[in-house]
Amino acid sequence: VTFVKLGQVLSTRPDLLAPEFTDELGRLQDQASPAPWSQVEQVLGAELGGPVEEVFARFDREPLAAASVAQVHAARLRSGAEVAVKVQRPGIRSVVERDLDIVARLARTLERRTRWARAIGAGDLANGFADAVRDELDFRVEAGNMAAVAAASPTSHSAVRVPAPQPPLCTQRVLVMQRLHGTPLGAADAVIAEQALDREALACELLGFMLRQIMVDGVFHADPHPGNVMVLTDGRLGLLDFGSVGRLDASVRAALQRLLLAMNRGDPLAASDALLELMLRPDEIDQQRLERALGQFMARYLGPGAAPGVRMFTDLFRIVAEYGLSVPPEVA
Repeated sequence: VTFVKLGQVLSTRPDLLAPEFTDELGRLQDQASPAPWSQVEQVLGAELGGPVEEVFARFDREPLAAASVAQVHAARLRSGAEVAVKVQRPGIRSVVERDLDIVARLARTLERRTRWARAIGAGDLANGFADAVRDELDFRVEAGNMAAVAAASPTSHSAVRVPAPQPPLCTQRVLVMQRLHGTPLGAADAVIAEQALDREALACELLGFMLRQIMVDGVFHADPHPGNVMVLTDGRLGLLDFGSVGRLDASVRAALQRLLLAMNRGDPLAASDALLELMLRPDEIDQQRLERALGQFMARYLGPGAAPGVRMFTDLFRIVAEYGLSVPPEVA
């Protein structure tokens, strides 16, 4: 599971890997090998307290998508509501614990042997990652996450939709939610062309939705890769898979807001102040040198004629590591 998630992250980094690799790794977003129906049926029966036929009016045995932790099936409730049913892979918990043990030991080794790992707090990041992955194994947490993001989001008329969970049918290993009809963003080129959708408008809607979650609401989807975003049949976007949700307190949100505003104004003094408030810092730091480094960073990436890109974030984190700052897990 851990290595599938690593592949998902790398599939969104064309600045690090050639297209041949990112295209292939992109299949990990929703095209993992599904578990056999016999195993899925056992999980459903154990979690829902009865045969599948008693709970659902219809249940499609072929999954709509399969990922590292679970797979999703289309179904219809006896009320007539169309739902998506997320079923956890049998035996996945022991696999996850083994993987997380590898991650923890690797992080400890890196902290002993490398300065950069100590600087970024690799051990703390590994612990935060482990907590997030364990949360993903309890679908009741995901149902609560989904409800929290939906409650904090704008009205149902928003261009980005969040499916509603069905609480009576949500258990530790089964999640039943409203079904959104559409195509995963990574495979939606033909749909976008056919519906003559405005790509830039869709991108701005998604960015605005994500920024609102992070900067204003403090509850945000923490894994928005192209397999978790859908282009819906009505031309809107849908956000899926709320197993990984971040939460930021008011002080962290305020520091993030000040950092973005300072970057927008090209103000290195305000940017360094906000960055130091946002990060965990050593006792001694040359703030004047940090301010100059941020000034050079902004001149390179945010000045006239500059073209900001993913590489910009790589350089920003290089500055963070160079000055001994470490990123709190909730911010990472």
